[in-house]
Amino acid sequence: MASQFADKHAITQRRACRLLALHRSTCRYSVVGQQEDQTLIAKLKQLALKYPRFGYLRLHKLLQRAGWAINHKRVYRLYKMLQLKLKVKQARRRGMHQRIALLPATSRHQVWALDFIHDRLVDGRQVRVLGVMDHYSRECLALCVDTSLPGLRVVRVLDSLIAQYGKPAQIVSDNGSEFTSNAIKHWHASKGIHWHYIHPGKPQENGYMESMNGKLRDECLNMHVLGSLTEARSILSHWRHYYNHERPHSSLRYQTPKEFIASNREKTSPTIVKNQNKSTTYSL
Repeated sequence: MASQFADKHAITQRRACRLLALHRSTCRYSVVGQQEDQTLIAKLKQLALKYPRFGYLRLHKLLQRAGWAINHKRVYRLYKMLQLKLKVKQARRRGMHQRIALLPATSRHQVWALDFIHDRLVDGRQVRVLGVMDHYSRECLALCVDTSLPGLRVVRVLDSLIAQYGKPAQIVSDNGSEFTSNAIKHWHASKGIHWHYIHPGKPQENGYMESMNGKLRDECLNMHVLGSLTEARSILSHWRHYYNHERPHSSLRYQTPKEFIASNREKTSPTIVKNQNKSTTYSL
């Protein structure tokens, strides 16, 4: 622009830059390194073909090791121009659910919490543990262990617990595929139970259950080698009895859940509790 202005008015380039408030270096700049770009592009393509899962930063380091004195920003510009960006697998979109407000637990069997925890047997098979606990008393109601626990299996465990303890007003869980399955949706709608889904990425909203899972991991699963499903069910059954009858809970003023239940009989749900002291692990 400055050169055109100088030619039009028959003035020097210096004066044209002064009148246009431009720096002379801007007018005299010429693009360099175009030939080097072609060589660099060829090298970058070669490395990207050899290492298809490397990003631009790692490719930049490889270029530096090959003797190229190059800035990572320049590599990124070429990386984008050549469309070498890695294809990232998109997270599966979960169905949006109506988030019902979480009820404060003022009595036993008013709010239940559910969650899964994972471990492995000695033969390498993965096992899943479905934990169910009562918000008010912190009592562990069930630990169901198996290699697979789909939504229908969760429904069977919950039906068994309702037959034993009565129906809760609300159940809290994360957004796992088992809890968002059609089997669960139809089940809690037919039972008239409110299901509270925590916000994705916020496990603290199911803090009581996460706390119990931490104790289960630290005090049981990390202390035993699980040889088989039968052995795992036996170990978790004993731990559940210990958790409910022997382990003092700081949140309950260092009472066990059973001691807390006994000292708060007036707030216990009027539902008749059957086989309350039974401590077997569900394997439905």
